[in-house]
Amino acid sequence: MGLGHELTVYVPREDPVRLARLVLTNPGSTPRALAVYSYARLVLGGTPAETQATLAASIDQAQRTVLATNPDGGPFAERVAFAAFAGEQGYTDATTDRREFLGVPGSFDAPRAVVAGGALVPGTAGAPCAALRTVIVVPPGGQATVTALLGEAASAAAAAELVMRYRTPGAAESALAEVCAFWGQALSAIRITTPLPALDVMVNGWLAYQTLVCRLWARSAYYQSGGAYGFRDQLQDAASLAQTHPDVLRRQLLVNAAHQFPEGDVLHWWHPPASEGIRTKFADDLVWLPWLAAHYIRTTGDAAILEEPVGFVGGPLLEADEDERYFAATRLPQTATLYEHCVRALDRAMTQGDHGLPLFGCGDWNDGMNRVGREGRGESVWMGFFLYLAIGEFLPHVRARGDAAHVARLGAYREDIAEAVNAAGWDGGWYRRGYYDNGVALGSKDGDECRIDALAQAWAVISGVAPPARREMALDAMDEQLISTDDGLVRLLAPPFVDTKEDPGYIKGYVAGVRENGGQYTHAALWVVRALAEAGRRDRAAEVLAMLCPATHAATPAGVERYKVEPYVVAADVYGAAPHVGRGGWTWYTGSAGWMLRVAVESVLGLTVEKGTHLVLAPRVPDTWPGFTIEHRRPDGTSYAITVDNPTRSAARVVAATLDGVAIPVERALTIPLVHDGARHEVHVTLGARG
Repeated sequence: MGLGHELTVYVPREDPVRLARLVLTNPGSTPRALAVYSYARLVLGGTPAETQATLAASIDQAQRTVLATNPDGGPFAERVAFAAFAGEQGYTDATTDRREFLGVPGSFDAPRAVVAGGALVPGTAGAPCAALRTVIVVPPGGQATVTALLGEAASAAAAAELVMRYRTPGAAESALAEVCAFWGQALSAIRITTPLPALDVMVNGWLAYQTLVCRLWARSAYYQSGGAYGFRDQLQDAASLAQTHPDVLRRQLLVNAAHQFPEGDVLHWWHPPASEGIRTKFADDLVWLPWLAAHYIRTTGDAAILEEPVGFVGGPLLEADEDERYFAATRLPQTATLYEHCVRALDRAMTQGDHGLPLFGCGDWNDGMNRVGREGRGESVWMGFFLYLAIGEFLPHVRARGDAAHVARLGAYREDIAEAVNAAGWDGGWYRRGYYDNGVALGSKDGDECRIDALAQAWAVISGVAPPARREMALDAMDEQLISTDDGLVRLLAPPFVDTKEDPGYIKGYVAGVRENGGQYTHAALWVVRALAEAGRRDRAAEVLAMLCPATHAATPAGVERYKVEPYVVAADVYGAAPHVGRGGWTWYTGSAGWMLRVAVESVLGLTVEKGTHLVLAPRVPDTWPGFTIEHRRPDGTSYAITVDNPTRSAARVVAATLDGVAIPVERALTIPLVHDGARHEVHVTLGARG
């Protein structure tokens, strides 16, 4: 007689509880008595359980719950973890002793207690755990459901309240239905259909899910277990949701601004609730605040955010020979508007070295290049491109406030940087990456390693700094030397750092072809796609974007064997040197998910939102595409079903469009006025040759 089962694990939206719901089906003709076990290893405060001598686990017989606390948990010392069964059955017996449950040395495949059967003994000698057993009877031809709870609360009383809530008949089922409804709504705001199924499956749910669940909420995953907020990281993640969930970006801008020092620099990352983090000399961190504030306002029209008062954190300044310092930042009483926070960031970032380029600091965007400019003289070409773009997009808000002094300063610096990157940054066939403290060029044809870097070439185009002829030369060099269609990847730089006498930083400690050291760093690879699209290389942009999709890597048995990681979430890395070419790494916790969403929707399909009043459509798709569709739902529930046809197989521009059957004018791009009526509107677009 067989037994069917179905396991669903989910997290209710509002409660710090994870529910594991097991449905058992008995197809036989006689009842079956079964023992169901729930096991959780206790690791509180981020320290392995074996070393936590003070971790206290106990069994609350009255509540039929296992509780645990960690007195050494710092700000979390008073919180209580708990494990229990929902439903009326509770547990039959329980233990907090891992040795009692697993045995010695212990096996998850065949736990001693499960193999032996019988009651669990509530011992306390071994490393702590929460192991519970319940005995149920599955009637013939019927079902039985067991729901296990694992969570944490502010106190034992709060834990008991949560357990009792989910022991209410139907509570777990209602929570599951609510979770499904929430995700159905949250992930359906953008839906696309294109000739690239591997792209569709990512945009239609997985990218937003990876960004929300892993990057913004958990901030932790298998490859990086932390839980910290990164100043540049979570801002970029939230920016990918600006079209559909602008409140997420608004909130993140204010949270990040509150972790800026009065001097203008910021915490590179920090742990809540005490804001323990590191003060650094990274060059780029602080610039993301004004740039993405401008992006938020351009998308929503909510310029009032710049008037929001935000506080500062305080802490000791770094010494001249100090790269970073970890400490608990203090919350200062002073506040300033978000506008002032943005201006302080730009004031701090506008540095110049001997070549007129911004200083590299202890890393610009590439954390691994942390010793290129640690002595304070190294310069970054990429920072020049980044600052040029960020200042240009924030300047309208400076002018709108009548801040004449900053209008003049920012404008003059921007002109100087444009001149410097095209003078000291140009290497003859592509753009250099920067200069070491000793004046040696990085990313130059004359170098021994890292002769070309994708980041500099892509941003030369994205920033608009590169003159047309140089733009084309830089893209040609990048395509020829860094994009490998045969290997299905875009290398960040080539050749990798191995033997160079220069010291770029810890990047050189990576195996050649792994992570930033010459592998595909997908974050930057997506900027490569954006650059190709914005330069009009529409066929190549779509081809490379499809190549970056995880489903493409795992499309064949051979690809699965080579890629070795999940085919439904973006991997930060794809290794670029033998014997690991094509192997993925560092999945889930990567900002590449958010950027893949932005690049696919904004750069290739060409859909953006302007000031919350218009949709703008300027597709950059291949001529070979017969068309595509976009379903775009606004936060107020109004939706736009956009059908794009390419009847002449010439997709250079939009030549005609209708909104709900009425023709609308087309200029350089299609501008669709937004209404807020909660209704569905039909947009039909025709592509054609450039006239």
